[in-house]
Amino acid sequence: MTIFKRTQNAFLLVLLAITCLTAAPAQVAPSLSDPIPVEREITIGRLSNGLRYYVRANKKPEKRAELRLVVKAGSVLEDDDQQGLAHFVEHMAFDGTAHFPKNEIIKFIESLGMRFGADLNAYTSFDETVYVLQVPTDKPEVIDKTLLVLEDWAHNVSFDTDQIDKERGVVMEEWRLRRGAGARTTDKLFPILLKGSRYADRIPIGKPEIIQNFKPDTLKKFYKDWYRPDLMAVIAVGDFDRGVVENLIKSHFGSIPAPTAPRPRPEYEVPEHEGTAYAIVTDKEITATSVSISNIVPARKQGTFGVYRQDIVDGLFSSMLSARMGPVSGRGGRSQSFHQPGKGRSPTERAGEGGRHRRGTGRALHRGGAGRSIWLHSHRTGSAAAKPAARLRTPGHRRPEPPVRQPGR
Repeated sequence: MTIFKRTQNAFLLVLLAITCLTAAPAQVAPSLSDPIPVEREITIGRLSNGLRYYVRANKKPEKRAELRLVVKAGSVLEDDDQQGLAHFVEHMAFDGTAHFPKNEIIKFIESLGMRFGADLNAYTSFDETVYVLQVPTDKPEVIDKTLLVLEDWAHNVSFDTDQIDKERGVVMEEWRLRRGAGARTTDKLFPILLKGSRYADRIPIGKPEIIQNFKPDTLKKFYKDWYRPDLMAVIAVGDFDRGVVENLIKSHFGSIPAPTAPRPRPEYEVPEHEGTAYAIVTDKEITATSVSISNIVPARKQGTFGVYRQDIVDGLFSSMLSARMGPVSGRGGRSQSFHQPGKGRSPTERAGEGGRHRRGTGRALHRGGAGRSIWLHSHRTGSAAAKPAARLRTPGHRRPEPPVRQPGR
């Protein structure tokens, strides 16, 4: 075959490909304002009592599932005489329910070969309380019984008086363990970071004088007011049949009565302020010097392609800036870290999370050295007020759970 013939054939192939492409219907690129569609593999529903559920089949890892009960209630909803009781309710959920008295929930999990802490967990934050169970799915009845545990947490916690008194000591020991440099830093930073906000005096761990002396009815009142189906969601992800699990959720949670006169669920914000606030914190137990700057910026409403794109841009900017500055700032200790809005860990949540790591907002420079922390907090005039976005969460006496991608987030 001559060179001309080969060239001619190649040209014809390219022309044919172009013709096929132009003949095919063009896909319209989504607008940046368009919402990101929900995956087809996710089943989303809402029961008549208001409870929402999200179910996704996922075969990796095989024969495993994670189930969560998410309650839109945390420490910010506590009355003055309830400070620390959102977290205390979380503890009591493991100390007895209607179908699992005392520590039967832990025994059930251990009978499946799972571990308390690693596979059975919970945490309490400003705005939410989340319960987590990881279970095997090789036996159909396991998912059913696990959902019974979540159902009991939703409306059947026992609140036995003797168990309440025993748990006071557990929570107080947890409080004492956290009275280190982090807590002392928080005590100085919160009045500045959250000035004028309810969040400033609603730290999830609570106040010792309330934990030691509250009446059981005060604890039950918080549970009755805020543990209700219209403030709850059940999330199930794992190696199972979606339809079967959806029907089980309906069976377990559909009969929970909706409140006839529900207490309004308020939303709290951190108010705007003028100028720049700052704090200089020193403590003999702080082993590094850090400088952090935080800006309050308008919150982005998640869920559109445009916001997702901007999140990627912010992440790339942060990563590139950190990579360039790291070799310079790392000479004296830890490398420099720049965090985009909503992604960095501020002293606010570092101080109270007790081993769990959630991300906050800030720009931070860390160097090894004497114990001093400088935190600058500024505000852009005219920007929207912002909540701390539940960045600080208190885990109770549970170990950190592995992350799971939640539908709709």
